[in-house]
Amino acid sequence: MSIGVDLSPAYLRKANQLFSKNPEELPQLVQANAEKLPYPDNFFHGISSVFLFHELPPAARQRVIEECFRVTKPGGVLTICDSMQLLDSPEFEVSMENFMAIYHEPYYRNYIIDNLVERLEKAGFEQVETKNHFVSKYWIARKPEILSDC
Repeated sequence: MSIGVDLSPAYLRKANQLFSKNPEELPQLVQANAEKLPYPDNFFHGISSVFLFHELPPAARQRVIEECFRVTKPGGVLTICDSMQLLDSPEFEVSMENFMAIYHEPYYRNYIIDNLVERLEKAGFEQVETKNHFVSKYWIARKPEILSDC
């Protein structure tokens, strides 16, 4: 079973419209805030987030990561895909500055210098890998199989 979550009813309507063109296996689409997901602890084997984190203020980024940790099963994986960051591609600094201005992205300036590996590890994820693909960056993080009581 696949589940899609978005805060925007308009985006969910569009997703439903697109998915219904290929009704083999329709995902369940849920309107929810990623900071407070309507699922029990240790529910998902894997979670993916696509181009969400640059839209969030820093404190919300941490809350979303912590919420993903809560609902991911031990041994499960969180994959984040978002925009490249400044340290990955300093040659694109002008493009990133223009992106902020043209598309009115108020949290992008902080996002491009934010250390998501640190945030993921702070939440409890481990084995965090990063991969860059042109203008996209991926973080792959695993929830430990056995959680310590620390």
